[in-house]
Amino acid sequence: MGFYDEENYVPEKLPDAKNNMFEDEVREYIVVTNDYSGAAVGNTAQMSILASIDVKSDSFDPMEGKIVWETTEEELKTGAFFERFKKGTIYRILARKSKAKPRNQYNNMLSLVKVLEEKTADERLESVLNEYRKIVTIDDDELGEFTLDKDLEMFEGSIQKDGEKVVLYLEVDKDDQETWKTAHENMKRFISELDIRDKDMREFSAEALTELANDWLEDSLEDDEEMQEITEADFARRIELCEISVDAEGSYTVYYSDDDMFWGHSIEVYGTFDEGIQSANMVG
Repeated sequence: MGFYDEENYVPEKLPDAKNNMFEDEVREYIVVTNDYSGAAVGNTAQMSILASIDVKSDSFDPMEGKIVWETTEEELKTGAFFERFKKGTIYRILARKSKAKPRNQYNNMLSLVKVLEEKTADERLESVLNEYRKIVTIDDDELGEFTLDKDLEMFEGSIQKDGEKVVLYLEVDKDDQETWKTAHENMKRFISELDIRDKDMREFSAEALTELANDWLEDSLEDDEEMQEITEADFARRIELCEISVDAEGSYTVYYSDDDMFWGHSIEVYGTFDEGIQSANMVG
């Protein structure tokens, strides 16, 4: 028996930002949020859930999804919308289900009408939360340990290069262990070739971005300051390797710090194993 009397309940306000995307019927659900903070796109805030239960039918849905709701400019400005739902918590809510088909974890949404109860007890959802919080690792004799971030669907590890820490990411499908294996093998290959790859990426970045770096330098000078132009050799030498990310499909993204040539922004290099370096951009 739920908190919601569907014959007599009149909702205070139905979310209307995406009404055409959701069913008209308001139903009661029990949901469990994950440990990742919420987000907002435009005036619509969202919080990720690990699973849900339709109270009326008592049907358990193990598919991940999102609760979405309208928020105000003030809540966006102050970040107050983050406080609407706590991480890793079970709630009873009233909501309307998304119409999207075929349904997947990215379009499985509940449009919030009202929060009925926080910290509800439910063994099924508690079990999901406990499983979600189990630490998953990949151990590598050469590269060390990688730990899975289930929310970002990435394994994270690190190595030392020239006395500096370089963070390593394996981009995976957290539910498909074959992608874990392939991404890990791709990272091992990339690191085994790192010295030559690093040299090539520095040279590629320098050719692509040195002119822009000099534009930024010129903009930063006072009227009476003399400009000492950055050469491509200077650029390639000054940038510092920070992060390497590879996926199971054979692509990689590498980040360098800019030594303040772009006032603290990063340099992103993208490529694939098959086609080599494709681009270098200033980002952030």
